[in-house]
Amino acid sequence: MPMRRWWRALGATERITAVGVLVTAIVGIVAAVPAYVAIVGHRSSPQTSQSTGAEPPMRPTPIASSGAPTPSITGPAATASPTLAPATTGPPTIGPATTGPAPPPEPQPTPEPPPVTFAITSATTVPNCSDVTGTGERPAAGRTAVIFVRVEGHLDYFYEQPVRFAPDGRSWRANRVVIGDATSAGQRFELHLYLVSDTYAEELAGHDGTPYSVPSVPGDRLTSATVTRDGNLGNC
Repeated sequence: MPMRRWWRALGATERITAVGVLVTAIVGIVAAVPAYVAIVGHRSSPQTSQSTGAEPPMRPTPIASSGAPTPSITGPAATASPTLAPATTGPPTIGPATTGPAPPPEPQPTPEPPPVTFAITSATTVPNCSDVTGTGERPAAGRTAVIFVRVEGHLDYFYEQPVRFAPDGRSWRANRVVIGDATSAGQRFELHLYLVSDTYAEELAGHDGTPYSVPSVPGDRLTSATVTRDGNLGNC
């Protein structure tokens, strides 16, 4: 046959070359078969789907790591993929402020009462024995308010008694103060209130019950008043 004659006519080197070419051609044909099959299958797929009326399957689009998923449809009926807009929110609603009851007002300090001026407020016409009253602040510790009687125009002070202060410490009284004697009606006398030391007040108290006079009083005069004796004995 011609093929055998051709083969016999070839030398050794030419036969090796011919075999290499043949092997290369066979390998190329074998390698091309899968690609050919894929092309033929791809071309026939639309015709098959159109003949059966079925829609091609939807392929979900992978979710991107940085945003929201964007669905898409592939195939003949594919349309533009809708983009989901981010949700918009308005400013936060702030309700009315809730407050509790108002705190009570802080207590105000009680103002100190004004100081009371010492004064003799009892009657200016008095009997032989009379209660003498007046106003004034209670002395500090260590001091005593003492009442003296003096005949008007004379120098000696006759000790009478310490005065007693009311519970509020702003008024005082001395009971049964002896002013003159039974013959002193119409005569004028001076009532003097002195602030002396407790020690001197105790010394004076040792002379209670008897007339006791001093030419001067070692203390501070708080107030004084002039009274007129009437003819009554009073509460002696």
